[in-house]
Amino acid sequence: MPFRTIWEKEGIKWEFYDFVTAQEIWEANEIFFSDPRSKTSKYQLVHTMETTGVEWDPMDIVEVSANDVAASRTLQRLKMAYIATNDRIRAKIEKYVDISRNLNSDWHFRGFESEKEARLWLKEN
Repeated sequence: MPFRTIWEKEGIKWEFYDFVTAQEIWEANEIFFSDPRSKTSKYQLVHTMETTGVEWDPMDIVEVSANDVAASRTLQRLKMAYIATNDRIRAKIEKYVDISRNLNSDWHFRGFESEKEARLWLKEN
């Protein structure tokens, strides 16, 4: 499994590394939503700086977006910060964000190039 899950006081951090598949993205999502801590989480922090590539085709992106939008109806105002400098990985995440916004997600999304920047945004009200 090319990701580490780290539960923090107010949210979850995923550190993805090596090559990541759509199945592994689903598994990370399942870890979050099946844990009672998700109900009080204020953020998800997705760290991809050690990721070499991602297999996440357009249909898989739509499915994850739709799943998360449905979850956003009960877990409102969650912030999702992603850290990505690889253009191909960033493009896939931005596709997910665009679809989620088009489906009227209540979540807030923003991309960053460093964890420090992401954490500053996560602390804002």
